Amino acid sequence: TYMALSKMSLCVAVRIMISRDRLARNILERRRELGISQEELGARADVSRRHMSRIENSEFSTSLDTVDKLAEALDVDPAKLLSPPTS
Repeated sequence: TYMALSKMSLCVAVRIMISRDRLARNILERRRELGISQEELGARADVSRRHMSRIENSEFSTSLDTVDKLAEALDVDPAKLLSPPTS
């Protein structure tokens, strides 16, 4: 029914928002650990600084290809960027 579909769509939307926020937080934390700027990370991953800003501010959902490039630039497994916080 329409109501069930609406609830399911809302659940999917919430999960996407949580994943986007988690990715943003994990990238920001790792970037700060390495002491590099958004611009430097973007250069390492071939992503514009503007795009990096939008990812880190949870304004934009990015592709898995970009997540992979960012993980390589940050020297972490891509799964770590999508994982919930450990603390």
